[in-house]
Amino acid sequence: MAVVGPELPPQRRARAVRAFRALPAEDRREVLGLARQGRRHPDERVAAVAWWYAAAVLQPRWYNRVPVVVAPLLALALVVVAFALDAWPLALLGLVVLFAGAALAWQRAATVPVLRLMRPVDAAD
Repeated sequence: MAVVGPELPPQRRARAVRAFRALPAEDRREVLGLARQGRRHPDERVAAVAWWYAAAVLQPRWYNRVPVVVAPLLALALVVVAFALDAWPLALLGLVVLFAGAALAWQRAATVPVLRLMRPVDAAD
């Protein structure tokens, strides 16, 4: 089952993404690296900003619930059909689906460990 965050209003999601992007690049890399090791960032403010970012990115939407393997399989099917029908636009659509699926998979792989960590104290707001 896919890990999804809590439902957040659009303003809260936008604020969380802006706050995470405002962190220095070193802090963002450190948060994600520590999360992959199952550890929180030592700075509680940075950890809270990262958790809210992960919650904003992993909203309970259909595309966050689809297994990661679906996009490459769909892309492969589109390319096979494109070659069978000699329809190059289908092959291009297959590439778009492949790249979109790869972007979602990368985003999910980077943020799921952060979301799985303990919720910050201010997560009740």
